[in-house]
Amino acid sequence: MIVVRGIGTGPYVGVGQVRKIERDEDLLKLVGGEIVVVSRASRDMLSYLHRAGGVVTDYGGLTSHVAIVLREMKVPCVVGTGNGTEKLQENTIVTVDGNTGNIYQGFMEREGKKDTSLIYLPATNIKVNLNVPEIAWKVALLADGVGSIRIENSIIRTGKHPQILLEEGKLVQVIADAVRLIADAFCPKPVWFRTFDIPTDELKRLEGGSMEPAEKNPLMGLRGIHKDLKNHEILKAEFNAIMELIEEGYDNLGVKIPLVRDVSEYQEAKKVMKEVGLKPHRDLPVGASIETPSAVFTLEEFIKDGMDFATLGMSDMAMCSLAVDRRGVRVAKHFNLTHPSVLTMIKTVIETCNQQGIESCICGYAGSDPDIVRWLVKTGITSISTNPDQILKIRKVVDIAERTLIQRELA
Repeated sequence: MIVVRGIGTGPYVGVGQVRKIERDEDLLKLVGGEIVVVSRASRDMLSYLHRAGGVVTDYGGLTSHVAIVLREMKVPCVVGTGNGTEKLQENTIVTVDGNTGNIYQGFMEREGKKDTSLIYLPATNIKVNLNVPEIAWKVALLADGVGSIRIENSIIRTGKHPQILLEEGKLVQVIADAVRLIADAFCPKPVWFRTFDIPTDELKRLEGGSMEPAEKNPLMGLRGIHKDLKNHEILKAEFNAIMELIEEGYDNLGVKIPLVRDVSEYQEAKKVMKEVGLKPHRDLPVGASIETPSAVFTLEEFIKDGMDFATLGMSDMAMCSLAVDRRGVRVAKHFNLTHPSVLTMIKTVIETCNQQGIESCICGYAGSDPDIVRWLVKTGITSISTNPDQILKIRKVVDIAERTLIQRELA
């Protein structure tokens, strides 16, 4: 019997006893294998949730960072149930189906299909997004590089706010150690490091997090490069970590600046990079993550300033374009990655990059959606960066899409 429904975030299924998380102290009582039920899940909980048999939340969406990381960790997860904390009773046995989004009473078997296909080698580069450095070695042979190192998870696992780590003299090392694992595993394939993009609500629970402002809508608040530019010392620490790795001999690193609103933020970030001794576009490739309509319609200014690559974030693009909080349950039906306005902007960026000989790369959830990926291939994107568990599947999808295009052109 289905107890409650939500949004499934991946193909994994878990069975276990319900454990409700109402206070931070409840996380400390988890022993592993429980079905964790919580109203809202935040990134600072991940160090506990990775041991869970499954995770169920009242709020949150398919593109939330916690959902993405749990999928990478192969933890079954269903988000946006609305009332899971009310419907699911403590200590009862339930089955979490991350594929359908259903939560069943008791134990329910679901036979999964394994992909035993060959490794396809399409012309479009298939890269990977990485939140967990430790899995880099497992996927390096399957991917053509890393489209986005999301270093935030490594920071949050320390339990400390980046400012506290900075004051303790540990921030540079924490970043360098995490990025080194990935750069080493993928060398000589390109690896793009994304500077911090942590919403304030996910920092507030860390030691020192009280310094963060209270925001009712953090995803539309102080985050991305705008936040880093308010604290140059933290941004310098990020760039110093990359400088350290370059001096160690890693020549496959690139830096991307996230959630830029206009070229002035991009320019200021590169200015800070120069202050630590890094020469953008000479010592390493530098690009921007195009996730806002304002960046789309001023793209030529970024190109004139120098841009080695452009990554695309369709989740934030849709959120900004449609005025819909992508974590909001009540407005979830209005959140549409394939809305005509979003697709038009994405197409504009891809075509402009192709005209200028600049690599374009989709990152985030869209890179794991077969229908969106097919459309991106048809539109002419250079590379697809997908989730670790989707690399083989997306390779096949892209290869078939490319062959279909060729056949149509020859017909």
